Amino acid sequence: MTIPNKRRLLLVGATGMLGSAIVEAVLGRSELSLRALMRPGEPDAAAALRARGVEIAEGDVMTPSSLPAAVEGVDVVVSALGNDPHIFVPGHQNLIDAAERAGVSRFVPSDFSFDFFKLEARENFNYAMRKQVAPLFDGRRVRPVHILIGVFMDTMLDPRGSSIDWNNKVLPYFGDGAQPGDFTSVADTARYVAAACADPSAPEVLRFAGEVLTMPHFAEAISRGLGRRIEARRQGSLDDLLHLIAEKQRTAANPFEWLGLQYHHNMVSGRGKLTPLDNARYPDIQPETVEQCAHRTKSTTPEA
Repeated sequence: MTIPNKRRLLLVGATGMLGSAIVEAVLGRSELSLRALMRPGEPDAAAALRARGVEIAEGDVMTPSSLPAAVEGVDVVVSALGNDPHIFVPGHQNLIDAAERAGVSRFVPSDFSFDFFKLEARENFNYAMRKQVAPLFDGRRVRPVHILIGVFMDTMLDPRGSSIDWNNKVLPYFGDGAQPGDFTSVADTARYVAAACADPSAPEVLRFAGEVLTMPHFAEAISRGLGRRIEARRQGSLDDLLHLIAEKQRTAANPFEWLGLQYHHNMVSGRGKLTPLDNARYPDIQPETVEQCAHRTKSTTPEA
């Protein structure tokens, strides 16, 4: 059932890391109402969302016949699809097609990245997929809202990732250390998504950052938040990084062994820098700093 006088959203990927945060952000805004696309094999997750007032539409982005009912009466489709290369582009294609036929006005694709419009497809395996999705809006009535946020702070601080050498308390980086990068928390990204969905006049590209820092300053912010020192340590030049990426691409078993290095190059080279930032468009959102994020996640990081 739709709720009068509210902008209606269909969220795809509601149970993922970002999708879950978008659910929280949307439910926190009285001018929005939420429907989630759920596969039939997820009854427990669907029940949990339904208990919170989320409308559930059963379907799958890879089953186009399931999508017309899901997008019916919707103002905005929000995709939080993950980076599965078998699903990302065709899934977006199916969603955009269904949204167009249903008269949906806006569509937030699963970007949440550096400025991939500035990058060549070869510069980032995941961004190559985004560069295939963006032209799918050409000539359509449904218009995109590309939301660019740099890199997730939470991912950078995740001990399961490779951004920080937690055993040696080192943040390795390439380049001269002078290039600032854009960092945004998952929760703030979700809040910006919700704000853009509530904004009928949102432009087709929005750029947000929780904080803009060089890699040495990022390490200092982490250190303050954790209460223990993380040292920024230069590993080499940008050319050294490109050579390392090329070597990994020749020898690695899959792209995930060199993808993180591509993201690092996109940031420390300045190639994917977000400018200008649009934080001021939604002044009610006061984004979390890197120091605050590090303090919040302190209990999940190794002490060694």
